[in-house]
Amino acid sequence: MRRFHLLFHFVLSVSLCFLAACSADVSLPVEEAVPLDLCAGGDALIQTSVTRADNLPEKAFDATVMLTTRQGGYSGLTAKYEGSHGVTVGTNGSVSWKLQSGVQPVYPETGSWLYAVAISPTGVSDSSGNVSYTLTGKEDLLYAPEIRGNKWDGDRFAGNTNGSYDKPLEFSHLLTRLQLKACKKQTGGLAVKITRVKVNEAESAVTLPLATGVPAFSGTKGLSLLPGEGGAGIDVPANGTTIALGDLLLPPLTTGHVYTLDVETSTGTYQNIPITFSGASKDGMFQAGVSHEVTLKLSDNELGILSVKVTPWELVSVDNDLDLVP
Repeated sequence: MRRFHLLFHFVLSVSLCFLAACSADVSLPVEEAVPLDLCAGGDALIQTSVTRADNLPEKAFDATVMLTTRQGGYSGLTAKYEGSHGVTVGTNGSVSWKLQSGVQPVYPETGSWLYAVAISPTGVSDSSGNVSYTLTGKEDLLYAPEIRGNKWDGDRFAGNTNGSYDKPLEFSHLLTRLQLKACKKQTGGLAVKITRVKVNEAESAVTLPLATGVPAFSGTKGLSLLPGEGGAGIDVPANGTTIALGDLLLPPLTTGHVYTLDVETSTGTYQNIPITFSGASKDGMFQAGVSHEVTLKLSDNELGILSVKVTPWELVSVDNDLDLVP
C-alpha cells in the first residue's frame, strides 16, 4: 500500500511538471490595438472654383472630434476609448491629431463600434453632450454628423485597404451668410460713409447637441458688421460704383420670419429696413449653408435694398484667422 502511494505521488508530480512546462511555452493571443485614423469631406468643404472641383478645403482648419462607445452618447466621454480631441483638417482631406499626450486614439481591441462627430470652431461638450458658442457674425459654424467604425479592415473610419469603405467626417454649414454691398442710387451728389450695419433679429448664442447637430439659437439679438479698416467705415462713392462692405454669418431664419437692418451712415441712421426677395416668398430664405448677396442703395437722404440674390458660398472665416472653402 505504501508503495502504491509513493507511485501515485510520483506520477502526479511528473504530470504537474509537464503541465507547467506546457503553460510556460504556450501563451494566449494578445489583441493588437489598431490606431484610429480619420478623413474629412462634405458639402461645407466644396471649392466653387472651376480649377478645384473636389470637396477639399482650400486652407487647413482646426476642429474637435468627439469619440464615444455609445451611439449618440456624447456626455461625459470618460470611458475607455472615449474623449475629445483636437484635430487639423488638411487641404488634402486628411485629419491629423493635435495630441497633448502624444498617444493616438485606438479602436476597442474587442472590435466593438466606436462613434465620432466633429465640430468647428473647436469646443468642449458639457454634461449634457452639448457645445455652446457665442456668435460674433465673423465665424462659421460647422458640424460633421455621427459616423461609426471599428478595428476591422473595411469597418474603419479611414485607412481601409479598399478606400471606398472609408467614412469621412462630412462637414456642413449651420449658419447662413450675408454678403453686404452698397452703391449710390444715382450718380452725382455726395459720397456716403457706412459705419455700421446691424442685423436686428440675429441672435448671439447657440447651443449645439452633438448627437443631432440641430442648433438652438438664443441670446441677445443684434449682430453687427463694422466695415472698413479697424471698423472706421467705408465710403460709397457718388459715381454709382458698387462697394463691398463685408460679410456676416448669421443664424438661419425660421419660416415666416425676416431679417431687418439698421444702417449707420455719415448722413444719418436708417432703421428696420427689411431684407426682401423680389418676386419670391420670404419662406425658405436665409437657410443654413446658403449665401446671400444684399446690395444697399443710397441717395443723399434715403436708403433701401436694391437687390438680394443667392450666391456661391466662398471663403469664410473660422477661428478668426482661417479661411474655409465650403
